[in-house]
Amino acid sequence: YVDADVVAFGGTEPARIRYLEVVPGITATSPIFTGRLAAEFEPRFRFLSDIPAVNKTAYFAGVRYDMPLGSRTLFRIGHRYTRAVLETTVVDPGREYFFALAPYTFNNTTAAARVDVGPNLTAEIDAGYRWSRFDRQEFVGFFDYDAFTLRAGLGYDLRSDLRAIVSYTYDHIPEPTDRPIAESTAHSILGTLAGQITPHTSGSATVGVRRQTYPLATEESASFTGITLGGALRRQLGRTSTLGVQFTRTPSPSGFDENAYYVNNAIIANLDVGVPLELWARGSLGYLRNSYPTVEPEIGEPRQDTIWMWTLGVGRQIGVKAWIRADYRREKRTSNIPGFNVTTDGFLIQLGFGRLGPGVLGR
Repeated sequence: YVDADVVAFGGTEPARIRYLEVVPGITATSPIFTGRLAAEFEPRFRFLSDIPAVNKTAYFAGVRYDMPLGSRTLFRIGHRYTRAVLETTVVDPGREYFFALAPYTFNNTTAAARVDVGPNLTAEIDAGYRWSRFDRQEFVGFFDYDAFTLRAGLGYDLRSDLRAIVSYTYDHIPEPTDRPIAESTAHSILGTLAGQITPHTSGSATVGVRRQTYPLATEESASFTGITLGGALRRQLGRTSTLGVQFTRTPSPSGFDENAYYVNNAIIANLDVGVPLELWARGSLGYLRNSYPTVEPEIGEPRQDTIWMWTLGVGRQIGVKAWIRADYRREKRTSNIPGFNVTTDGFLIQLGFGRLGPGVLGR
C-alpha cells in the first residue's frame, strides 16, 4: 500500500496519490537441447487510486537462453519486455523524465558469445537493440527512441573468482521521429574488474573513455567527450550487516529544449543491518546530478538538476515464506530551471509471500 506525494501527471506540482499494489510473479527454468531456458513474468496490479493512469497494470517479462557451442564457446540470447506508466527509470535511468507521464512499451533484445581462447583468456562479443514507444497524448515528458549497442572485449582471469575485462563499445541512436537532435553515435574504451575484489567486497566496477557525436545538434550539444563510470559493489560488514554502493556517470538522451543529451552522475549507498526482536533494517542515501550542455536563455546558463534521496525501512520475516516491511522514502530535486524544484515523499507497507530474492534473469 502506497501513500505518497509525487510529481507525475499534468505539471511539476506534487499531488497526493494512494493505491494498493498486488505483485504476483513467476520464474521458471528448463533444459532445452544442450542449453537452459529461463523465463519470468511479473504483473503489478494497482487499485483504489482516483487517478486513472495509476490504476493501469504494469507488466514485466523476460526470457533468456544459454547454450554451449562446443567445449570453448557459450552463447546467450535474451529479451525483456516492459509495459508501464510509473516505472520511468526503465526508459530514462537518469531521471530527467519525472512528470507528464504516459503509458509506454519498452523492449530490449540482447545476444552474446564468450569463447575460451587460452587457459585464463576469453574473447567476448555482445549486441543489443532496445526501443521504447509512448502512447501519444497531448503532452508527454519524454520521447520514443531506438538504440543499438555492439561490444567486443578480452577477459583475463586474475584469480578463479576475479576477472579483468578490456572492451570496445559502439552505440548508435537513429534519428528519433519526435526528437531528431537526439540522433547519436558513440565509441568507448572500457576497463572492468568483476568478482571477489577483496575477501569481504564483491561486485564490478567499470571505467571508460567515451566520444559521442550528435550530427543534428548544434554548439555545445553537438558532442560529448569524457570519462564514464558504472558499477555496483557489496561489502560484508558483519554477520548480519552489508553495505552496497551503486554508481554511474554516462550521457543520456535528453528531451529538454535544445539539449541532445545530459550527463547523469549518481551514487547510491544501501545499508542492511540486523536489529533486535528478529527485525532487519535497511537505509539508503543517494545523490544524483544531471548536467546539460546548452545554455538556457531564460537563466543565462545550462540547466543543472541535483537530487538527494533517502529511504529508511524496517522488516521482519514471518515463518519461512513470508515477510512484512514498512519504508519511508523522500526525494528532493533542486534545479536552476524555474518550476523544477520538487520534493516528493511516500510511505509504503509491504507484505510478501513466496520465494525471496531476484528472479532467474537477475533483474
